[in-house]
Amino acid sequence: MMNRLSLPLLALLLLAIGISCRQRRPGMSREEAVAELETQAAEQETRRQQAAATLDTFAADYCPPAGIKYQPTMIRTGGKVLDVPAALKNVRVLKPNELGTLTFHPTGYEGYGLGAELNPVDDGWLLTDYEGICLLDKDMKLRKVLFKNEVEISEMKMGDGIGYGIRSKRRLSQVGYDSSTRQLRGLYAGQETEADDRLRYEYAVATLPWDVLAEAAEPWTPDHLPSKLPIGRTQGNAFAVTAGGWLMTEPFSSRLCTFGQKGDTLCRFTVNDAEGYVPTSTYRSGEDTDVYHYDGKLRLRMAYDNTVYELTDASTLKAVWRLDFGPLKRPTGKYVVGSLNNSLDGYYLVNSWIETNRYLLVQLSRSYDSPNARTQGTVTLHTLVYDKQTGDFFSLPGRTDKDGRYTYANLPFQVEGKELSLLPSLTIRDRAAACFKGKRLKEMLPDLPLSKQWKDEEIVVVQME
Repeated sequence: MMNRLSLPLLALLLLAIGISCRQRRPGMSREEAVAELETQAAEQETRRQQAAATLDTFAADYCPPAGIKYQPTMIRTGGKVLDVPAALKNVRVLKPNELGTLTFHPTGYEGYGLGAELNPVDDGWLLTDYEGICLLDKDMKLRKVLFKNEVEISEMKMGDGIGYGIRSKRRLSQVGYDSSTRQLRGLYAGQETEADDRLRYEYAVATLPWDVLAEAAEPWTPDHLPSKLPIGRTQGNAFAVTAGGWLMTEPFSSRLCTFGQKGDTLCRFTVNDAEGYVPTSTYRSGEDTDVYHYDGKLRLRMAYDNTVYELTDASTLKAVWRLDFGPLKRPTGKYVVGSLNNSLDGYYLVNSWIETNRYLLVQLSRSYDSPNARTQGTVTLHTLVYDKQTGDFFSLPGRTDKDGRYTYANLPFQVEGKELSLLPSLTIRDRAAACFKGKRLKEMLPDLPLSKQWKDEEIVVVQME
């Protein structure tokens, strides 16, 4: 039942907005309107409980069914090969808007947008970031905040850019929508304080009923997770939702598995024969696994691997792209993580991979990338572009910030006569995009008439057309 302490607030809200339901039912008193709203909220809570009852629930010591259902099929041939050394030699200066123009979509959602992803859901968009989950309409305007994580984020100045400090207590991340079951799934990591003041950590795959969550009167929190399937630590795991289940990598390895809704292992893939590299002491991380959807299919590139695969079904991976480094040096995960004394000078690392309907955008570092390495000039950063229509594969000229530190070359654009450079960090229906706070965009585009409609704290989606 609805918390009655919120009734005075509801009454004030109804008075402030003129009570839309009174407009539909002339003569309704304030008390009747409040009572009706309370009834609606109670009905939603009942629906939430009923929906939760249809989900699988799992005890803290739950063990998934043993065994692996399918043998893996790895189709390693047929992928498009990209000549990296040739692209590094083929340096091209782009004109503003040569690769596309920018459109701006102020969302009305006030947050940081860190780790933001945008995915279509029904007739709108699902925006997920470190802070939680939001529902946007078809025009990317905020409908409602659906879920709030327990995180604290602080902002700090770092060179030309902004850095962030994140303290996470209980958080749902890497959330995706399964249209076949109308459910959201994601990785949950939380900490609880025991009676003896010791911290207990919980890791799980959480499932939420979409229809109930989308109609909830207030945002859910980690207290409202109706289904949590316990797993090992989430550190180093890449996760993605599949039809009726999920895909998850095994941390510090070249292996990944597909799962059913009860955590049953459908298939286990070994992408390459590189050794596992579970750290035994302090370590550095050179690459992350890239997981994304393209043309409705799930694609991934494992950390320290050169091939992008497409998951065609629960037991089949098919190569679609392969980076050919030729004589250039590539490290293994074991070499990078195994010892801080292993020099990465001259080794190439893949730091970002973005695929759109027209381009591939790839960021590489020659030697290990860190703030000190940029200041000391011991790392070289490359932005590579592959044009799917023309077959051109080239790199952009090197770039430094105002303090002389190396940084990645961005794509050049022009907006209402003003120049802007940026590199997309996500895709929206196979189109490149990025998310910025309104105030950050105003700094990047000073005195732009268009920017007057942006609020300082709201997230603005910038899309490349």
